[in-house]
Amino acid sequence: MYRSSIRRKNIILGILIVMLVGMTIAYSALSSYLTINGTSSITSDFKVIFTDIQEGTMNGANTVKKEITAPTTATFQVNLEKPGSSAEYNVTVQNQGKLDAYLESIEGIDEANEKAPTDITFKISGITRYTKLQVNESKTFKVIVTFDSLATSLPEESKQLTLRLNFTQDSGNAPEPEPEQQTVTEITNTLLSSGTTYNYLDGTYLNGKPTNNYVWFNGFMWRIMGKNADGSIRMITEEDVTLIPWGATDTAEQYDNSYANDWLNNYFYPKLKNKEYLVKQTWCSETTTDKTASRTTCSNNLSTTPQYVGLLSYDEYNLARGSSSYLVNSQYFWTLTPYSAGNAWYVYNYGFASNDRSVSYANGLRPVINVSSEITITGGNGTLTDPYMFEAKSSSVTGTLKDNSQVGEYVTYAGRNYRVVETGTSGTKLILDGYYDSDNNGTIDSSDKMEYGTNCTLCTTINEDNFINWLSNNNEGEKAKLASTTWYHGDYWGSSSTTYNYKTNLDSKSNPYNGSVGLIRIGEMLSGQSETILSKNHTVANSYNNAQDYWTAIPYSASRAWFVFNFGFAYDNPVSSAGGLRPVINVSSEITITGGNGTPNSPYEI
Repeated sequence: MYRSSIRRKNIILGILIVMLVGMTIAYSALSSYLTINGTSSITSDFKVIFTDIQEGTMNGANTVKKEITAPTTATFQVNLEKPGSSAEYNVTVQNQGKLDAYLESIEGIDEANEKAPTDITFKISGITRYTKLQVNESKTFKVIVTFDSLATSLPEESKQLTLRLNFTQDSGNAPEPEPEQQTVTEITNTLLSSGTTYNYLDGTYLNGKPTNNYVWFNGFMWRIMGKNADGSIRMITEEDVTLIPWGATDTAEQYDNSYANDWLNNYFYPKLKNKEYLVKQTWCSETTTDKTASRTTCSNNLSTTPQYVGLLSYDEYNLARGSSSYLVNSQYFWTLTPYSAGNAWYVYNYGFASNDRSVSYANGLRPVINVSSEITITGGNGTLTDPYMFEAKSSSVTGTLKDNSQVGEYVTYAGRNYRVVETGTSGTKLILDGYYDSDNNGTIDSSDKMEYGTNCTLCTTINEDNFINWLSNNNEGEKAKLASTTWYHGDYWGSSSTTYNYKTNLDSKSNPYNGSVGLIRIGEMLSGQSETILSKNHTVANSYNNAQDYWTAIPYSASRAWFVFNFGFAYDNPVSSAGGLRPVINVSSEITITGGNGTPNSPYEI
C-alpha cells in the first residue's frame, strides 16, 4: 500500500528504454579465418540486429511508443500508473551476419536500478551472458519494468534505461551461457502453479507436502509458504530457533506484549544481517476455540502493531493441511493464535495441535518473515540438499569469523560441525551441532551423559582437560583457537518465578564462571534442536528420534535445572539426572575463515 496522502489515483510515470546492439570484433580473433580489408569487411560479416519488439504482459501500464529506430537501436516508452504496475516487452535479436556470435556482456541494468527513483526497477529474462547466436539464429528475450507494489511514495521524475547488448564472434570456444537468475516471486509463482494452494488474508500459499520450497537465508533454513496480498513472499524457519514461554501467565490475548513477539523483533531480528529484504506487516492473533479453525480473514485482530517477524497462525496451519503438511518439523512449537486468556495453540512433534498448555510453558518458536518480491535467487533448486540461495556468499569468504559470520551459520572446528550462537568482543560462541560422544562411536549412550549437579558442577567438568581434549581431538593447535570468557548460570528461573520472561535468563549476571566452554541458556539463539540434527544432515526426514535430551545452563531451583527435550520443548529436570550435552565453545576473536561459506553443505573452515 502507498500513503493515503497521495490523492491522485492515475499518476503517469514515463519510462524510456533504449536498447543498443554492440558489435565487438578483435582483429586477432579473425585473422585466421578472414582476410580483412578494413572496418567495412568486419561490418558486413558480423551483423547482429534487432528485428522485432512487441508488448507482453501489461499490468497497469500503457505503451506510448515502441520502434526499432535503426537495426542496432530499439526504443520504447511506457507509462506506469501506480505502485504495482509492470510492463513486459518481447524483443527479438537476430544474427544476420556470416559469423557465429555470443553475448559477451549486458550493460545498463544494474546502473539504472541504482538510480532514483529506486522503486522503478528493470530486469531482462530469456537471455544471459554468453548466450550463443549462430548465423541466421534469432533470440527473443523480455525486458521488464516494474513499479514496486510496496512503494510508500510516488516518484517525482521519470526514469530511463539504456540497455546495451555486446556481442562478439564465437570462434568455437565461447563459455557456456550463464544460468538465468530468477526472483523469489518467479520461483514462488512456479511453486504455487505446480502445487496445491489455499487463500488467506487475500494471499495465496502452499499446502500439502512440497519438497522444493527450501531456502537458505540469513543463517537458517526456511520454507517458502507463498505470496502475500502485497506481493511479498512469506517464509517460515524449518527449525525451532529457540524455546521460550509464549508470554506471562494469563496474557495469551496480548500478543503485542508477549515474550514471543519481543524475542522475535527485539532479539532475533536485530541479529539478522540482510534486514533490507524484510517487509513489515500486522500479524493476525485472533482468538479461536475451534480445533478445526481455518479462517481466511481476520475480523477481530488482537494485534495492531506492524512488525518484521511473527509466528504462524493456527488458521494457516490448518489451511496448509496441518499434520499432513510440510509445516510439521517433529518438534513442539507455538502458533500466534490464542485459545483463551491463559492458553495458546501449539503444535507438538507428531504434527497434531493442542491448546492445553499455558503460555508460560517453554515451547519452540519458528520465526515467520515476509521478504521483498524482487530478491534474486543466486543458486540452488529448492530441495533440502540444494536449497535456493538469496544473495549467496561465494566460497571465498575471508576475514575474521567474528566479523564475517552471522548467527545460525555453520563452522567446522576440530573435525566437528558447530553453529554460530553470537559474536562479541571476546570471540564467537559456537554450539556443537550434535552431542558429546565420548568414544566417538556415533551412538549417544549412558557413558556420554552427565548430571547437571549442584550449582552446575557440569559447568566445571566441561572446562577440565579431559573434556577439552575431546573437543579439540587432543590437538594443541585446535586448543589454541579457544578463548576464555565469562559465562553465567543465572538466577533460579522456576518455582519462584511469576513471569518466565526470557530476558530474566539473558540479562542475569548471577553465578558467573570463566572458561572456554559453556552451556546454552533458555532464550538464546539455537537453544532448541538443530534441523541438521533432526534430519541427520539432510539425509532423512526430520525426526525427534534423531535428537537427544540435553542440559541448559539455567537452574530451575536448588534441585532442578532446565532441560531441552528431544521433542522440542524445555522443562525442569532433577540435577541428579543424566542428560546429553551440546557444549558451547568460545573461539578467539582473532580466528580467521580459511574456506567455506557458512552453509550446512559448506561450513566455514577456521
